[in-house]
Amino acid sequence: MPDYDVIVIGSGIGGLTSASLLSKNGLKVLMLEQNSVAGGLCNTTSKDGYSFDTIISMLWGFGYGEVFHWLFSELNIFNDLFERESVIRKIEPGLQVILPNHRVNIYSERERFYEEMKREFPSDITNLVKLYQESDGIEDKIFNQLNTRYSYSLKNNYQNDSKRLKRFCTAISIFLKRNNNIMQLVNNWDNASEIERFIDLQLIYFIHKKVTDIPLPLLSVILGIPRRGIYGIQGGIRTLVSIMEKQLLRYGGRIIYNSLIEEIIIRKDKACGVKVRFEDSVNEIESRWVIADTSLSNIGGNLIKKKRKKIQFSNFIKKIGDGLVPFSVLLGVDEKVIPELMGEYVVMMRDYESPPEGNNVIFISASPLWDETRAPLGKRSITATYFIPANISANINWEKERENKKEEMINFLEQLIPFISEFIDCAYSITPDDYQRLAQETQGIIRPLNSRFFNRSSFKTPVRNLFIAGDNSFPCSCIAYTAKSGITVAERILKMS
Repeated sequence: MPDYDVIVIGSGIGGLTSASLLSKNGLKVLMLEQNSVAGGLCNTTSKDGYSFDTIISMLWGFGYGEVFHWLFSELNIFNDLFERESVIRKIEPGLQVILPNHRVNIYSERERFYEEMKREFPSDITNLVKLYQESDGIEDKIFNQLNTRYSYSLKNNYQNDSKRLKRFCTAISIFLKRNNNIMQLVNNWDNASEIERFIDLQLIYFIHKKVTDIPLPLLSVILGIPRRGIYGIQGGIRTLVSIMEKQLLRYGGRIIYNSLIEEIIIRKDKACGVKVRFEDSVNEIESRWVIADTSLSNIGGNLIKKKRKKIQFSNFIKKIGDGLVPFSVLLGVDEKVIPELMGEYVVMMRDYESPPEGNNVIFISASPLWDETRAPLGKRSITATYFIPANISANINWEKERENKKEEMINFLEQLIPFISEFIDCAYSITPDDYQRLAQETQGIIRPLNSRFFNRSSFKTPVRNLFIAGDNSFPCSCIAYTAKSGITVAERILKMS
């Protein structure tokens, strides 16, 4: 008999989600984490009395029928988090989009949002309202189908539902690949190019795609995210990790920290455990299934030893392609320097003359005023990030350029926060090399969302009984999608058990 039903490698949000759900449903689960704390990239750094999330941490998916609403309800903690303790709160505006000559607050209430659009694009407002109404109609249909008719159940009713669900997901996938995009509708508008960039920035924030890359139905899904609500969490993303960690332990799961996986054991083409190092000893632990919430390059390059499977996994990774890597600057500042109109989540394009990519698009988050755990009294913590392709990053000596890039980022922020350099208490940077070491990933930390988003088999690997969770399964920088990946893997394993 195996030692465990499931071994989970890594403790990101995807792995924690699947481990918690499987434990709650009676499976014996062991999570192995090489660091001394859970969370992976979803973590918090403390510097000089300030607390910073180490990666973009916009939270959504907490509205009725959405992923975290379902997950927390399934784990019986929703009311505590939202009502009794108010750990998680809705933020308005959810996102602020800044162009060189426009500033738009995106509220969950469309009428407030339309007022913003009317101020910035008055001659196009009638067409914009029609566009968003059409987009919302499409998003409503997709949302209702995916989250109501086929909501997550984990009630072992797979046999009756799986064929219909497979047909539906196939239909959605085909629907989202239709070759029509929004620029076919807005080309003749007065502010077509600026509106294109306005929508580009939203897509880049959520899925690292641009308007011309995707069809209207998928664009509608993304534009619908702020409408359903953006949230903040007291204490930052580390709080979400702690919540999920506590649920895993509550339902009988086990976590071992400072444990280095040396190999995924494969017998008869099937994953059946791991070799793991604890200090000076190496142990074999067997299981019926293995879930990997670690990078694909780590799995294929280090953890799979059998030559044939290594080649298969290498080909599997090549199909996905290289990703993007972030460069971040963490700033502790006096709160009086932050403009009153600045949102807590901002995406800013600095220059129309350059394409919307690299350091021309800055992602900025500021600690909420209501969260006094993130900064000393009268202070705020700010994280500013941009993304570049992994192959470009590989040609930069980041240790040599660290200080120059940090000062460059602060200069960029002056466009949004005048005189910020005069009010900085502390300033630190996290380079792409730092991120890649933390994630054990050599081919990019973030991958743009693609059609695999609606592919029910995106968690599968070339090795039987080895599944992937996290942003390798549902690419992009959205924590809601990584949680969704964990639910999908749990669902699959419960179906097989």
